[in-house]
Amino acid sequence: MTDYCTRCFDGNDASVFPYYGLAPHTHYKQNGVIGSTVVLPKSEWPENFEEDETAPGSGIYTHCPECGAGKTEEIS
Repeated sequence: MTDYCTRCFDGNDASVFPYYGLAPHTHYKQNGVIGSTVVLPKSEWPENFEEDETAPGSGIYTHCPECGAGKTEEIS
């Protein structure tokens, strides 16, 4: 049994989650070349993304939305 799915497999018997990166975004092409990157509105961000308070527009993708790899249980 593995702790990841094919969507989040890192190629070395583990999951890529969690990882730090740019917030969910899209790329606009101009003449076939990426001209700009635009961060999506927060209302469109998935539940597995947590924005970094010190670096708006970046943050942590906490777990795989397909299999849950990287997800930790909260301690109450």
